[in-house]
Amino acid sequence: MNITEHNIIVNKTARYCSNDPGESKITNTWIVIHGYAQLAKDFIREFEFLSVPEALIVAPEGLSKFYSKNNPAASWMTKEDRSNEINDYINYLEKIFTEINNSCDLTSSKINLLGFSQGVHTAVRWFIKSRYHFDKLILCSSDFPGDADFAGLKEKLSRSELFYLQGRNDRITTPERFAENLELLRNNNIKAEEIYFDGQHEIDPDAILKVHLTNK
Repeated sequence: MNITEHNIIVNKTARYCSNDPGESKITNTWIVIHGYAQLAKDFIREFEFLSVPEALIVAPEGLSKFYSKNNPAASWMTKEDRSNEINDYINYLEKIFTEINNSCDLTSSKINLLGFSQGVHTAVRWFIKSRYHFDKLILCSSDFPGDADFAGLKEKLSRSELFYLQGRNDRITTPERFAENLELLRNNNIKAEEIYFDGQHEIDPDAILKVHLTNK
């Protein structure tokens, strides 16, 4: 039997979560990209330590839903139909940022893009392809996408800062793997500030606050 694979573009309803900055002037916007098998409504709660009146926190949710240990979960992509999956989530994230940019006054806001675990790959690819400017790209607890457009990344980082966070006791992204990824960045002439914390595969508030207070 001869089989031909086809692609078709359809409308899909996606969701994201955000806090309510109220009437305060937004000075910091945080777009936080969750990891594998997480949901936006749970992930955003991990950033309550950033939730001050002048901060806007936005947590997009991966487009692929499934059950993980009988609980609803989301993912950004698999290796199946990979290029379309990547294009879909980049277009989706662009639409989210356009929506919040149109509904909130971000003219005086620093824009921080943070990816955790699987969300690191998503954040890096979006950072490179986006028409928007991000002041800081913050990568937490993950290896780095080896197929990234490093020339595009270097160009975007000419006006931005890259921070790479790693838990010393991380058993998923081990210190050895982290060192290999730092070498990958160095070999491609990408500068990153390394921040280590005494934790595992997790969001570490102190490490992120350290990034938040770093101004160059």
